[in-house]
Amino acid sequence: MIERQIAPEVAAVFVELARGRRDIYRDDDSFEAFLADAKAALEAADPETVKLIQQFARAEVPDGGVLFHGLTVDQDAMGESPQNAMAFEEKDREPATEAALLAFAAAAGEVFAFARQHRGQIIQNVTPVKGHEYDAVGTGSRSLLDWHSEDAFDDAHPQFVGLFCVRGDDRAQTALAPVDRITLSDAEETTLRQPRYMHGIDKASGGTGRPEDGVQGPALYGDDGKRFVRIDMDCAGPLAGDDEATAALKTFHDGADAAGLYVTLQAGDILLFDNRRVMHARTPFEPRYDGTDRWLQRVIITDDLDRSTARRINHARVVENELVNA
Repeated sequence: MIERQIAPEVAAVFVELARGRRDIYRDDDSFEAFLADAKAALEAADPETVKLIQQFARAEVPDGGVLFHGLTVDQDAMGESPQNAMAFEEKDREPATEAALLAFAAAAGEVFAFARQHRGQIIQNVTPVKGHEYDAVGTGSRSLLDWHSEDAFDDAHPQFVGLFCVRGDDRAQTALAPVDRITLSDAEETTLRQPRYMHGIDKASGGTGRPEDGVQGPALYGDDGKRFVRIDMDCAGPLAGDDEATAALKTFHDGADAAGLYVTLQAGDILLFDNRRVMHARTPFEPRYDGTDRWLQRVIITDDLDRSTARRINHARVVENELVNA
């Protein structure tokens, strides 16, 4: 996975851009103007980084991910890590971290959201939440968040994911498993490409997380020799009685464990990864609930916003909750 250090003068651009622009969580027009300005600022300040992100979006970088270091986080200005992510939307704070995340995401594609998650917020603040400790969701903590691709049950699943680390935790690692690194036999590959799996809807999306309550589809797809993935190991399973599909999925999971690339995100890091070419996971950690917990800002990105046009009926960037069969 490629890593790149962002120059201090580039990081400072987003701090300046954010000054006085505190309404992006509440006003759509302000958000759109902010997004456009952030994208233009990165293009002007650091065209080489933009070029690298565009190469990433065209699948021209190894392992389907790029990690950037050196963005600015004013910890005092950010305040305590929100224990209720929704309440954070109303905080009076200049959005410097959002400016950087949106700029990097916009170089890869179009940011969007699902109405079912975080009330449709485009930028989602993810921290440990009391009561979610053992849930297989981003706000969990004490249990492994197993290998998954985002929104695997939905045809509008994102192409890319962007994470900005506002506040790190050395005890928590983010893992990426590039699917091209996973060794499968021809028979296993064929099985995983067939609709022999149930994809449950995770609790963060309003589902039960049980495979049997989800939609049926394959775990792998892609034409012309391409291998793309759509599965959430915490919520998916083979069709009842399908031993061959069970064995193939186990091999795939074991292969992801062997191929995993682990990173410990630190404040000021931005991680972009390809949701089709990479599964991701998070190791368990112990939350503190004292205002210093791990805090990520998250966006999802598509390279084809038009394919969800029929479901974006209330907001230009928010996909409504109708589920499309895998």
